[in-house]
Amino acid sequence: MIDLNALDRPCPKCSGLGRIDNPAWLPYWDMHNGLKGLSRTVDSQKLKIVDDNAGQGQPLEPMFFICKECHGKGKILTDEGKHLIEFVKFWSNPNY
Repeated sequence: MIDLNALDRPCPKCSGLGRIDNPAWLPYWDMHNGLKGLSRTVDSQKLKIVDDNAGQGQPLEPMFFICKECHGKGKILTDEGKHLIEFVKFWSNPNY
């Protein structure tokens, strides 16, 4: 039996989030620290502020970037997971 938990682990670069926060947004969040009623919605890899009052001074850049290490999955394969993928590729493709 294969231990599925041993095949992948949280991405160390994004801490398992699948995204990296854009540093350009840090001053904005500091300015609006503790703002109630603020919600973020995902819209094609950008997060937008929903609250009308919260959008003042908001940077034009996206709030986050997709993690290049895990490609937004939040997890990366362990050595055992990579080995299993290679095994499956070998046996599922006759020309491998």
